[in-house]
Amino acid sequence: MSDLVRQILDGDVSFFEGDTAAHATGWLRHPERYLGDWLDDIDARRPRRHGRTLLLGMGGSSSPARLYADWRPEHQLSVIDTSNPDTVAALDFSGVNVIASSKSGGTVETQTLLAHALANGLEPQDLVIITDPGTELAKLGESLGALVVLGDPQTGGRFSSLSPFGLVPALYAGWSPEELRDELNSCFLSDDLVARAVATAHELAESVVQGAAFFALGADPITSGGALWLEQLVAETTGKSGRGFIPAVSGPVALYRPGEMQYYHLVAALLAWHLGVDPFNQPNVESAKKEVFALLGGAVAWESVPYEAAELDQALRGAAYVAVQAYAPLEASQELATLRTHIEAVYGTTTANLGPRYLHSTGQLHKGGPTSVVGLQVIQRPVSAPQRIAGRAYSFHDLHMAQAIGDFRAMAAAGRPVFQVMVDHVGDAAVVLGLHS
Repeated sequence: MSDLVRQILDGDVSFFEGDTAAHATGWLRHPERYLGDWLDDIDARRPRRHGRTLLLGMGGSSSPARLYADWRPEHQLSVIDTSNPDTVAALDFSGVNVIASSKSGGTVETQTLLAHALANGLEPQDLVIITDPGTELAKLGESLGALVVLGDPQTGGRFSSLSPFGLVPALYAGWSPEELRDELNSCFLSDDLVARAVATAHELAESVVQGAAFFALGADPITSGGALWLEQLVAETTGKSGRGFIPAVSGPVALYRPGEMQYYHLVAALLAWHLGVDPFNQPNVESAKKEVFALLGGAVAWESVPYEAAELDQALRGAAYVAVQAYAPLEASQELATLRTHIEAVYGTTTANLGPRYLHSTGQLHKGGPTSVVGLQVIQRPVSAPQRIAGRAYSFHDLHMAQAIGDFRAMAAAGRPVFQVMVDHVGDAAVVLGLHS
C-alpha cells in the first residue's frame, strides 16, 4: 500500500481503471488552487445585496452546499435541487441572491429554474453563475452581466466540493474565508491523509461479494446534507458494470465535516479501483435523460404504470435492497424519511431520496450497479396549476413527470424491476403497500 500512497502524492493516477483519470483528477490539488487569494477575491466580488440566497443546481453542483450549510445552523441558504412544480410555485425570487450552478451548463433543472427566476423577479446583479469554461450557461451569465465563476474542467461534479461549486455556496451559508481555510486545512494531500484513505478503502473492499457491498452512512441522505453528498460520491463513483457499493443508513450516527471531503474523495475513488471500474465516468446517466427529452416532445400524462400487488410484494422481498424514488416537493423530506423506515422494517435494506435529485446521485448505481435492486417510485400528485416555463414549450409539471417516467423506462431497460405508486401525499404509500392502515 505504501507504493499506492506514493503514486497518489506524486500525482500518478495511471493505476485507475479506464482512461478518464488523466483529465478528471484536478480535485487532488483544489486546496492549493482555491484556498488562497482566490477565496478572498471571490468573497469580495460576490453579490450580497440580500440576506437570503437560493441555489439552483443538482447533484455535485448542489450537494456540497448542503454539507457546508449543515455546519452553519443560522444560514440563509436554500438549495433548490428539484423540478417539482409545487416547490417551484412556492419560490419567491424577490429580495434574494441566486446561485445557478451546473458544471456542464446544460443541466435541465438548472436551466429551467434560472429561466423561471429571471421571468419572475430575479435581477442579474443578484445572480452568480458557477459553471465550467465555455458552457452555454457561462455565455448566458456574461450576456446578463452576472458574476460568472468558472470551475475546473479537469474535475467531475461529485469531486468538486473543494472548488467553486462548494466554496461559493459555503460563503453564502455564512463561512468566512478564514473559517474555510481552518476547516479545510486537513484536505491538503499528505502522507497521513492518503494512507488513511488507502487503508479504509482496503478494509471496505474486503466486504465485497460478487462485486457488491454496502457502504454504511451514519445519517439519512434525505435530511442530512453531509450524507447526501457522500451518498452521491460513493454511488456514482463505484456503481457501474454490475458492481458497486450501495450507500445505506446503518451503524453509529455520523456528522460529516467539510474537512473530511478530500478523505472521502480518495476513499470513493479507491473503492472503484478495488472493484475494477472507472471512478470518474457515469455511463448509465444519459439513458434516463434521453427518455425525458423524448417525452417532452409531446403531452406528458400524470398516470402511473399498473402493477399486481403480489408481484410488487414478491419483488421487494427478493431484493438485496429497495430504492424508493419519490417525486414530491422538497417539503416532503421528513415524510419520505419516515416512509423509508417503514419499508425497511418489512423488506430489509431500503434507500430513498427525492426525484429528480437522485437521478444526479444514486441514479447511476440503480441502473449500472448491482442488479439486485428494486425501484419503487412514489409520485405525489401536484396541487399547483401548470404554467409554461419561460422560453420552453413545457411546464414543470411536464418535466417532473417526464423525469419519473424516463427513469422508470431506463431502469426497466437495464433489467431492474421498477414499480410506480401515485399518491396525494408521500406517506400514503405506506397504506398502498399495506404497511399500516
